Amino acid sequence: MRIICCLKYIVKKFYNRLKFNQITPSHLLKAWLTSTLPCLLCAANTAPKARLGFTHTPICADCIAALPWYTAARCPQCALPNAAGALCGRCLQHPPAFDRTFAPFRYAYPLDRLLHQFKYHQQLFISPLLTDSLITQWPQHEDANQAAVLLAMPMHINRLRQRGFNHALLLAKQLQRHWAMPLDLEGCTRIVDTQTQAGMDMRTRVRNLRGAFTTAKQWHGKHVVVVDDVMTTGASMHAVANVLKQAGAERVTALVLARTLKDTVD
Repeated sequence: MRIICCLKYIVKKFYNRLKFNQITPSHLLKAWLTSTLPCLLCAANTAPKARLGFTHTPICADCIAALPWYTAARCPQCALPNAAGALCGRCLQHPPAFDRTFAPFRYAYPLDRLLHQFKYHQQLFISPLLTDSLITQWPQHEDANQAAVLLAMPMHINRLRQRGFNHALLLAKQLQRHWAMPLDLEGCTRIVDTQTQAGMDMRTRVRNLRGAFTTAKQWHGKHVVVVDDVMTTGASMHAVANVLKQAGAERVTALVLARTLKDTVD
């Protein structure tokens, strides 16, 4: 009887410690899985001593370091390379509707492989790594809490049924929990199921997306952070930002995982 009472005491103390630290059984399961399963990219052990600041990652520290981190100077508005780190000529002559772009990665191997598995094969356990990348690469001088609203890149209902989830919304929800920022689930809607934009240039994409998005809300004075996975030409982000600006948004920031620096498929 005394042994049973001791066991109950130990279990209760352990549970209270987990509750105090806001650790759920799912967190423990994720930690255990990512410490025992091989790296998704190279099949090595995913639990090295140094995790480079990431938690619950499905890839090892060496592969994290080998990801195509975007460290070059860039235009602050469109995030294309710019040696001076100032507004590029294109944004000066034909500014997009969004005001700034933050992207921790270049869209290149092996990130493209990870995103493909995440988006099209529903390997959702990759999402914490992607979210951590957005959080850790957010500029220190930018206060995320100053952003009034988080918004995921809208997905048409037909595409949502086909894929089963909105990958941008999943990332936005995780960012919302970390930053304690409001997330608007219905702030913007995609009402036109446009044809695939792979291979289209910027002008063709803009025409293809004309009238594709709408909002029934008023965004007067708001700063909206739109979350997406990849910015290829910026046409989708421009279309969404344009709708938000027409509804009164003061500022629109694009927060994407990766920026395409050459003509590749989105």
